[in-house]
Amino acid sequence: MSLCIIGGKKTASNLMLLEEGKKIFKSVLFVPINGIRIGLEKEFSIKYRTTDLLKFGCILPRVPHKLYSYGYQLLSLFPKKTFIAIKPISFLISEERFFLLSMLRKKQIPTIGIHLSRSSKVASNILKETSFPVIIRTPNKKTGMVARNFSEAKSIMDAIESLKEPIIIEDVIRDFVSVYVSYPDVVAAFRKIAKEGDLMLSKGVIEKCDISTEIEKLILNALDVIEASVARVDITTDPEPRIVNIELNPSIKKATDVSGINIAKRIMENVYKNYQEHSIKQKPIVMEFIEDAKSVVKDLTKKALF
Repeated sequence: MSLCIIGGKKTASNLMLLEEGKKIFKSVLFVPINGIRIGLEKEFSIKYRTTDLLKFGCILPRVPHKLYSYGYQLLSLFPKKTFIAIKPISFLISEERFFLLSMLRKKQIPTIGIHLSRSSKVASNILKETSFPVIIRTPNKKTGMVARNFSEAKSIMDAIESLKEPIIIEDVIRDFVSVYVSYPDVVAAFRKIAKEGDLMLSKGVIEKCDISTEIEKLILNALDVIEASVARVDITTDPEPRIVNIELNPSIKKATDVSGINIAKRIMENVYKNYQEHSIKQKPIVMEFIEDAKSVVKDLTKKALF
């Protein structure tokens, strides 16, 4: 019943998870991802200082977004018997939002409109079939610039093309809801309120809100596609529910303060339950046979005595 939280730094959110984890698991260790060393010598090893991380039964990844690719490689090295709350493939899919949303679309999960092009000329043709305003960015940027007409868009796209970067064009989001999930539960939902501009890019405040059963199902289906059980799913409900983004390493401090819900506790409770279920499934068939045999012998012994 040992838990290892692999994260960036001991942020307020990570410390909250660490403290709640200590109340449930027999042992808990927070490990900074940059302090891990991987060995491929006589024996395979993943260590933090002198601690063998392969001995932990449960891993909760809190990998910073800039290290998603490395997180995929690192977590893929753990054995099948280890329960990992966010599967390695989750980080590979979620590293770039266009790829993430395209994978969801392939599974019939509704997402916002988004386009990818390698040239300003092709992107200009896309804009002829798109309503303004739009957001324009490069794949390696989480945020972009809002273009309110074709002239603004063309200037931004030409600048991106000069840098030899792909161009992404996506819908402007004016109704932005963030939902914290610890599978199988939706823990809390918040609506972002902004006075002007695009809700995704502009500063604003968050308010606790309720979401429908339909939206809960959409969110859980999206996480099932990328194989993550802990995340913050960003959606828009205008004009209908659609996925905007999935964040695998969300801050929970502000959301906890606003909602009054102990999000860290809810996450840890479900991580523990899912870990237990995983452990049962991983139990070798031989061990199950031996335990069943012991049970039969015990029953026969009781009957013989009476």
